[in-house]
Amino acid sequence: MNRRSAAIARSLFWDALILLALSVYELCVRLDAMWGPLKMFVNMAVGEGIPLRRVVTYVDITIFYVPLYMLLCAVVALCALASRRTRRTCARLLLPCAALAAAGFLLPVSLLGRWTRTLQLLSLVLMLALCLIHALIRPRPVRHPEQPPAPLPQQPPVRHRRSDRRAS
Repeated sequence: MNRRSAAIARSLFWDALILLALSVYELCVRLDAMWGPLKMFVNMAVGEGIPLRRVVTYVDITIFYVPLYMLLCAVVALCALASRRTRRTCARLLLPCAALAAAGFLLPVSLLGRWTRTLQLLSLVLMLALCLIHALIRPRPVRHPEQPPAPLPQQPPVRHRRSDRRAS
């Protein structure tokens, strides 16, 4: 691995670490905020005896979009951290990074979440660019043409001792 590839791989590692930290932080914040309303709906179904089908109609499904997005960002960051950062793994990370970056611009954000989301989107776009550069410039391994096996060294003839010849 040359110096440019090593520098890009190192940058990719730190970018994935930052993306993972931001995603897990935002996921924990969102799940903490969702806990109260979801608990109320479960208590409504269990305590009041309302059928679960009816309770589900009151739940706004859009509250799950952002936590799911954060979970997917954390999974992509973990894949980038766990990979060996080869050309193939960088090429495989291109599509998920591009899809998550595009989806990140479409999701609604709160005022405080805007700063976190901006940092997260910058991290995703940087990861996309680093994966693209790493997949394009990393040198392919040089494969040497197969050489015929080297001949075995000639063994000197076995010399028998005189005492062995007399016995036979």
